[in-house]
Amino acid sequence: MLRLRWLSAALLPPVLLVAAACGGGDDDETADGGDGGGDSQATGTPLSDTEYLKTLCSGLTAYQESVLSTPDPDEIAKVVEDFAADMKAVTPPEDLQDWQAGFVKYLEDAVEEPTSLLTTAPPMPDDDVRQRLANKVPEVPECKYPTFLGEKR
Repeated sequence: MLRLRWLSAALLPPVLLVAAACGGGDDDETADGGDGGGDSQATGTPLSDTEYLKTLCSGLTAYQESVLSTPDPDEIAKVVEDFAADMKAVTPPEDLQDWQAGFVKYLEDAVEEPTSLLTTAPPMPDDDVRQRLANKVPEVPECKYPTFLGEKR
């Protein structure tokens, strides 16, 4: 079991980065990865990039840790559901609102097969927005694992 956890810990970040690199190559796709997805989202004052990254990275960390610590798909699915709910509860920076709707849909669609997030690329923000966020990742303690944003470590 320890060997499996070690292997999972070693493979998960590269798998997430490869999945992210493989997605979103079509210039005709929308920034939200499709139809705009997601039901309703929080309204209010948009968060700063750093505040938004805290929520995003907290969910990514919880997901990675659940995959590494439990073989139970129902427990992992609960983490994915909570992640989607947390993302819906915040108002992202204005230029991430469409992307967030697509990302929440991506999470909600994965609840039935929660480990599919390991092999299915997430929708990606526009390159300039993605890079802006990636540059701020090192400032956010909640971002303790590499994200799909492609930040430098």
